[in-house]
Amino acid sequence: MAVVLICAGVGSMARFVGWIFCVCTSLLLVSSVAAAETLAVDISYELGVGDTIVVEVLGQPDMSGTFPIGPDGAVEIPYAGRVVVARFTLANAQEQIEARLRDGYVKTPQVVIRVEQITSKVLKVTGGVARAGEYPMTAAEMHVSDLLVRAGGLVDPSTPHAEVWRGADDVARQVLVVDLDRVSKGDSAADIALMPGDTLVVPPAQQIFVDGRVKLAGSYPFRDGMTLSTAVAAAGGADGTALTTKVKLIRGKGQTIINLRRVLRGLDADVMLKPGDHVYVPESPF
Repeated sequence: MAVVLICAGVGSMARFVGWIFCVCTSLLLVSSVAAAETLAVDISYELGVGDTIVVEVLGQPDMSGTFPIGPDGAVEIPYAGRVVVARFTLANAQEQIEARLRDGYVKTPQVVIRVEQITSKVLKVTGGVARAGEYPMTAAEMHVSDLLVRAGGLVDPSTPHAEVWRGADDVARQVLVVDLDRVSKGDSAADIALMPGDTLVVPPAQQIFVDGRVKLAGSYPFRDGMTLSTAVAAAGGADGTALTTKVKLIRGKGQTIINLRRVLRGLDADVMLKPGDHVYVPESPF
């Protein structure tokens, strides 16, 4: 799955350090998400074909290991042979393996199972979320709100609607409209229960970009009434090396030079922004 942090800037040492910090933060986020998905499996989750489990038989390391669930729904346990675990919860699968081991292998087996990888039940989210991608369905029942949390939330919290696409092809696909405002208010009727293979499609957020000598360069959700000065403020403001008398507003193939210092003093009118605008605060040569 992708974890994206947008860290833009110019080639100074401070900006380079900031870029390294963002990369390290991204890697930590990837690691924490992966770990959570390996361990945080709800007790209601039913194992499926293609999943991988770790089986620990206490006191019997030669019977323990990591096992993929085969097409027949079974795992191959040393000395015990194939044991069907697909469509069983972890507790039930544990009982299945213990029962097989008691059959002439271990008198009182104690088995611990955890999920290493889930491939049998996967959900996808695309568009205007922090971390679009595929996510394992770690519980018997997950809703739109659960998937949004896993994906880091909406880029633009005011996004009104999303869609759930259900079905493998365009002909058979069912499209369910999700009222995100009702979901955010805890309306269970709007919080659609998801099925394995569903895709949550969130419209991409309209964005503007602030770059250069600002404290938090990157992309920001566009809001009606957003101006050049409020965009720079959203990016933490200009830093001490900024040349605020020659801020560039890049729109499409054109650009305009704006004296932000005069705007902030009330001497010039602020400039209204449009979705896709790019504000660049240059570095002072002095």
